[in-house]
Amino acid sequence: MKTIAWTAGALVATLLATTAQAATPAQTCRSAKNKEAGNYADCLQKAEAKYALKGDPSARAMALQRCAAKLAAKWLQIESRLGATCPSTGDQTVIQDHLSAASADVAAAFSGEPIAGQARPLQTGQTRCWNASGQQISCTGSGQDGELRSGADRRYVDNGDGTITDATTGLMWEKLSDDTGIHDKDNVYTWVNAFNYKIAILNQEGFAGHRDWRVPNIRELQSIVDYGKVGPAVAAAFNTGCVEWCTVLTCSCTLGANTYSFWSSTAFRPNASSIMSIFFYNGLVDRTTGATQAFHVRAVRGGA
Repeated sequence: MKTIAWTAGALVATLLATTAQAATPAQTCRSAKNKEAGNYADCLQKAEAKYALKGDPSARAMALQRCAAKLAAKWLQIESRLGATCPSTGDQTVIQDHLSAASADVAAAFSGEPIAGQARPLQTGQTRCWNASGQQISCTGSGQDGELRSGADRRYVDNGDGTITDATTGLMWEKLSDDTGIHDKDNVYTWVNAFNYKIAILNQEGFAGHRDWRVPNIRELQSIVDYGKVGPAVAAAFNTGCVEWCTVLTCSCTLGANTYSFWSSTAFRPNASSIMSIFFYNGLVDRTTGATQAFHVRAVRGGA
């Protein structure tokens, strides 16, 4: 009897363990991508290690290319097999760029250079140059922003849940839609209601699994302005497929029908009744009276 009881108990325990350990396709996809991202990072550092010993830039470049080719092949296999269930897709380039930049920063630090941190200013996005009359000129030797392009690269990841992560700053942004819901690009709020209504609803509903959404400060809001573009002055991640009735899962919008201005959480000093905002048609930073104006809101989280 004891043997039978033990056998039955062992069988139940085995079944429970098997059930608990069964991974969903989404979890399998995330795990596979984590593994390949780790393999890529390891491959990069091994290439840097050989370069530190041999000092051969051509061999280093070839080794880095082999790392990238292997990552691309593995990523394609993962998304071909599990793409429909992956929480994010088409993200290989963004992840590759992020890891490549991090690896290069680490290698530079080992050679005695200061390590580059996330606090570096972002590139503005400008790639062209002009003369005093507004005519476009060659950037070579101009010393303009379009030539130097100093700052950290912009790298965005669409998380597939209505949010975009800035891989450089670590901030997670709400995507905007055109479906008349809480994320609709045409919604406008007074400054007070930006907090008491828009942000309150997102946190109450636990949008994208989080309850710490907030109104971005002016520096954070300006970080997504791309001064190389206009109408809107944002990267493609914030302006893709915006058509009527699209949702945050199918599109990404910026310019609304009512105004192109977005609230920040930053008051203007010395007149605290004025609030800092950004006109996202061209990225102009402005200030306006928070009590009377109604602007758009794009929520953010992280960065603390």
